[in-house]
Amino acid sequence: MRVGLDFGTTNTTAAVYDGDKVTLIPLDPVAANHEVLRTALFITPEGERQIGRAAINAFTEGNVGREIIYERRSLGTLKQTYAEVGTIEEEIVGLVDVNSPGRLFQSLKTMLRDPSYVRTNVFGVEYTLEQLIAFILREIRRRIEAFLGTKVTALTVGRPVHYAATAEGDALAIQRMTNACALAGLDAVSFLPEPIAAAYAYAAYQREQRNVLVFDFGGGTLDVTVMAINGTERTVLATDGVPIGGDILDSKIVTGALTPYFGAGARLGPRKLPLPAVLLERLNDWQSILELHTPKILQVIDEAVRTGDKPQELQALRALVRENYGLLLYEAAERGKRELSSAPEATIAMHQGVINFDHRLPRFEFERLIGPEARAIAACTDRVVQAAGLEPEQIDVVLRTGGSSRIPKFVRLLSERFTAERLREQDPFTSVGAGLAIAAYDSALVEQR
Repeated sequence: MRVGLDFGTTNTTAAVYDGDKVTLIPLDPVAANHEVLRTALFITPEGERQIGRAAINAFTEGNVGREIIYERRSLGTLKQTYAEVGTIEEEIVGLVDVNSPGRLFQSLKTMLRDPSYVRTNVFGVEYTLEQLIAFILREIRRRIEAFLGTKVTALTVGRPVHYAATAEGDALAIQRMTNACALAGLDAVSFLPEPIAAAYAYAAYQREQRNVLVFDFGGGTLDVTVMAINGTERTVLATDGVPIGGDILDSKIVTGALTPYFGAGARLGPRKLPLPAVLLERLNDWQSILELHTPKILQVIDEAVRTGDKPQELQALRALVRENYGLLLYEAAERGKRELSSAPEATIAMHQGVINFDHRLPRFEFERLIGPEARAIAACTDRVVQAAGLEPEQIDVVLRTGGSSRIPKFVRLLSERFTAERLREQDPFTSVGAGLAIAAYDSALVEQR
């Protein structure tokens, strides 16, 4: 059986096509939508593994409010290449939380392009990036085969238009993903850019000649593709993309609107020194918050609580770091972002002990926070139309897919260029997987001829 797999930064879907209809495969029995699997991996000290929403739940339930015990351990190996010296590998040693109930991995897809990410130490066992991804893929394969009642013989996997800014980074990412698939027992693998897959899903039920722009805005990247569709003929005219995704927009909410609840602007001691910038800089990602989890930094935070002029907010910062509330903070920001797609205002709330706030975020304020990203996305959209050799009025259909494509700022951006009448929304989470399934089916027909 040939399967389409959209292995995303945030979410993963899988589907099959029989020439008539697409069937989405339930990958996550724990999630609210069984057909959308959160791309997450949780590993316990005993080596047990969970994926999807179960992985996030296990991390959250095991980390909140627990005591932290540090020991110095190996953290893995860093490989760097220098022009005059060559390639150097060095072991990274640091303090490790040995009382941790497990380690959570998210956004592994974004690491595929990073040559410095060689391997990581997980409770004394070293894993390569390919092995970590293979753990997820192997369980996905098992669930697909259990649902279909047959073996997966080939896989068509989605990929961004550009994994990286360089051809070398793209090639590295493809090779690593191929290796991860092989480790999971998936040897017959082909890749298709995700926006092209979304166009396949549209073209399967469209027989008229159309110039189609696909605006695929997911958790890790924005990809834009222009295709000419004429019956079963599909011609890619131009592609472009920028490394901006929904995760970055969540970060903009936290760093631009929520840091006052964690001590931003506080002054410390009789000299009224500012709060060390590193403390708030690390709030730009929930996993970066974990980097503050060191005895030295915790001492700095404790001193800030004792001497600062915003004790309540600084106590909230201490709880955020000590009690592992970073993931909950970012999930609250993500919920607020989603709410703003249908409401003019959202309330972002956290009530976890001393962390206690309800922040009203108007849509116009969110749009101000993401202004630089919106300008970069507008420029990318204009470039791809120009590269296709078309004028905006020659674009017949604009397909929006990916969760962030629902954000009103970007819907307006597209409407202003192409008119609202030409916009079409595909399922933001499953349309790419559906298109990949159709592409997998088509490739089987080609081989049979």
